[in-house]
Amino acid sequence: MHHLLIGEGQIGQEIAHHAAARGDTLTILRRSTVTTDQKWARYGDAAPAITHVAGDVLDRQALRRAAAGAESILACFHAPYDARIWQTVLPPREQAVLDLAETLGIPVVFPESMYAFLGGAARLAEGARPTPGDPKGRIRTELMEARRRHPATTVSVVASDVVGPTSRGTGTAVATALVIEPLLAGRPVVVLADPDAPHSLTHLPDLAQAMVYCARTATTLTAEAPGRSVVLHAPTDTAHSMRALAARTAEHAGVRERRVIAVPRRLTALLGRVNTLMRELSGIADLWYGPCVLEPGVLTTVHGLQATPWAEAIASTIAPPPRAAHGSAAAEPRDARG
Repeated sequence: MHHLLIGEGQIGQEIAHHAAARGDTLTILRRSTVTTDQKWARYGDAAPAITHVAGDVLDRQALRRAAAGAESILACFHAPYDARIWQTVLPPREQAVLDLAETLGIPVVFPESMYAFLGGAARLAEGARPTPGDPKGRIRTELMEARRRHPATTVSVVASDVVGPTSRGTGTAVATALVIEPLLAGRPVVVLADPDAPHSLTHLPDLAQAMVYCARTATTLTAEAPGRSVVLHAPTDTAHSMRALAARTAEHAGVRERRVIAVPRRLTALLGRVNTLMRELSGIADLWYGPCVLEPGVLTTVHGLQATPWAEAIASTIAPPPRAAHGSAAAEPRDARG
């Protein structure tokens, strides 16, 4: 199967690894060019399955050229962490992708966060109505509604905060940036969270597998859905606290366990008055200062995609395992269809 992958951040890279390992091919559309040496350094033996194209999603002619031969679109582009920018940047780009998918008759698969479900995040069941609590959540809700209204076939795959090999060094995977990386560097662990509240962590390889699976089975998954659009949950293991994450990281890495320092919620809110990042984090504080649990959905309970055990997911973030060679069997679940 040939995919158009838009965006090559932590999710896009993991998708490329997974899709190429199972024998698929990809065209990756990204803003900047990538040299052959950079591609081989990133993907190793999987590099021949991947073609990079530089361009902007809003350039509809370039987008159409990049989609030549594609049987699905995996839309992983994003924008700087500021709701005001999201409101301007994301809707027209999603519209361009949806219009192209409709024209070509192929599905679009989007990664989705829990931001739109803030009010129900303590125990989020698949199919819950959006309950946003800040501008970012409202924008995510509007994007999902636009997908539902559009004639294109879409699958949105909800994940919690992510961990995994490609989360290191991004600064956008919260648990990795605030707990795992500081411990490995011998620095204090300071979290903008209740350190004892359970918080689901989605393993990036599990999210990637789920998105590729949805691309292959979108017709089946959306057959009975209004507007041929569904919102599903990525396979995600049992939730643990940030304190437990710190202890597990220290144990696995063989480093000294450090006390977890929690920033009070009210201080996060005060800092948000003068700092953009803190303002945006304060808006989703309910996800971190209380329980945040992503319940299994049909991808796990019906289609058999199982989450990587929590401890293994943490281990793969600390010391990424070797990648499978191109064309090797990147296993789908035994009863997976398509």
